[in-house]
Amino acid sequence: MVNGKWIVTALIIASGVLVAFSLFPGEEKKVKKQFSLLAHYASKDEEEKILAMARKMNSLESLFAESCEVTAPLYSLAGKFSRTDLASLASRARMHFAQLTLAFHDLSVSFPDPETAQVVLTGEMRGKSSRGTWVHEVREIECLLKKSQGEWLFNKWAIVEVLKR
Repeated sequence: MVNGKWIVTALIIASGVLVAFSLFPGEEKKVKKQFSLLAHYASKDEEEKILAMARKMNSLESLFAESCEVTAPLYSLAGKFSRTDLASLASRARMHFAQLTLAFHDLSVSFPDPETAQVVLTGEMRGKSSRGTWVHEVREIECLLKKSQGEWLFNKWAIVEVLKR
């Protein structure tokens, strides 16, 4: 009888811990969620309407810090940009595509301190240009996210040149 009570108590505690971990995601999961949201907001369907695009760009803006450093030598882009500027750049880039899908793979997340996340990942862009040609690009990317008011925001974004001839 006493052993039965201990087993029931242990099961209740174990299920409580399991529920806590599933309801309250860890910091790494929250960081990865930001990349998932970024991929969703940057992607474009062929039938996307102007209002849907505006909503996505407004939401995309909320993923970035007030100032974000961007380094993308392949696209002649380098400097610090406001979140509004980044949403505007993304919007203009999306206009060159009839269809666009952005995906992130192999995310490696580390936390140098509790308020900073460093992420190394592979970014993949697939799409159909407005002219009908198919585009497929894969890049290695390094990101820095800072925690602000409980949210992880992109603070630095750099495309790494893997092979250079």
